[in-house]
Amino acid sequence: MATNWKLGRECTLSVGANPLKLAKEVTVELGGSEADVTTRDSQGIKRTVVALKELTVSGTAVYSPDDPAVQALITAYTGGTPLEVTVSDPTLSYTEKWAVTSLSQGQPLEDVATLDFTLKPTKEATITTP
Repeated sequence: MATNWKLGRECTLSVGANPLKLAKEVTVELGGSEADVTTRDSQGIKRTVVALKELTVSGTAVYSPDDPAVQALITAYTGGTPLEVTVSDPTLSYTEKWAVTSLSQGQPLEDVATLDFTLKPTKEATITTP
């Protein structure tokens, strides 16, 4: 039986030319808003189509003031400037301009400081999905 799976550690996230090697967890979420297209001719079944597709990249990284990818996320958020970000695994890749829509720094007493981030495509983005 053939296996076709990827381990999370095989995937990468780069901010500009800097890989975010301090990333712990990264999630790529593909979604969309729904439009109700139910009619009287729908035989009593609600019908839905995707109106607008959504793409979000979120994750957690170990916080380091010396890491250029971590600092690029912070600088982009505080300056309101888009970032070129590439998310990939060995079989797919998303490279676009992204806005940092949220940052949250965890400072636990008995653990390492972290930076939670959320990225969404900007108006400069041209999204291509597999």
